[in-house]
Amino acid sequence: MRIDSHVHLITSKMLKQASAKFDKIKPGLMERVMTGGGKLVNNEFIDFLNRTSLKKFAEIWVSELKKHKIDHACFLPIGGGGALDQLDEFVSYNPDMFSAYVFLDNPTTKSGVSNFERRINSGRFRGIKLYPAIQGLCVADKKLFALYEKAAELDAPVLIHFGITMAPVTDYRYTNPLDLNLPSKLFPDTKFIIAHFGAGFFREVLLLGFHAENIYVDTSGTNNWRLFVPEITPLKTVFKRTMDVYGANRILFGTDSSINNKAGYRAFVLKEQKSALAKLKTPKKERELIMGQNAARIFHLNRA
Repeated sequence: MRIDSHVHLITSKMLKQASAKFDKIKPGLMERVMTGGGKLVNNEFIDFLNRTSLKKFAEIWVSELKKHKIDHACFLPIGGGGALDQLDEFVSYNPDMFSAYVFLDNPTTKSGVSNFERRINSGRFRGIKLYPAIQGLCVADKKLFALYEKAAELDAPVLIHFGITMAPVTDYRYTNPLDLNLPSKLFPDTKFIIAHFGAGFFREVLLLGFHAENIYVDTSGTNNWRLFVPEITPLKTVFKRTMDVYGANRILFGTDSSINNKAGYRAFVLKEQKSALAKLKTPKKERELIMGQNAARIFHLNRA
């Protein structure tokens, strides 16, 4: 079973919600996203989203996943609030192939924790994502402890994006994975997943692996963070060192795909990561763990 543990659903409603949120911080931030060097969002993409219903979008995703022999994908929304309702509806169109992460605008509040529990109990959501650099939160903040306790109770993993990001508003004071050291010790029954190999904080991710059985790593994305560190590391070396420290049973494959008007599923990321494992002559059993079995176990897909 091949499972992509980290893909994104982007809809026009989510973009409008994000734009309104950014404009409250500083007017024109979404325009900066559209005209900046990365050009993550453009008018053609918005037109594509406006004319594509959520149901049709689900059909496009199913077609892309089947084309690349992906049995299941776990989706992340852009923002919380109404975005979660859209994501919930999206997953309902094909729950055999889709599941999702919760994202909260208010993860430190009682209502946020209750919303998290409700979403997990629906059976369509499998975990929760924290994004410290854009939420302005340190993951070691005591205000998040109730969330971690609930995650342990629900046996739902906590995915965290540390490191660099293309988000238009970020605070890198909160982006060091070492902040996870204390929560990982205080909440040993909570599963924490670090996205993108730490996105530039690979050294710190490896340090966290010292006596930390409840920390996992996902491989998602182009991993171009390797271009912004003192020494460029081949992807196969990143995989090797992660397997050395964490073992194959705590690594989750992901591509960070988001389908738009020009690009489909990130087959090139899938190909590159499979190639890295092949170059390392990774045994079949370990490859199967990384490419899907770990996610099936952690997300409880066998209960679906």
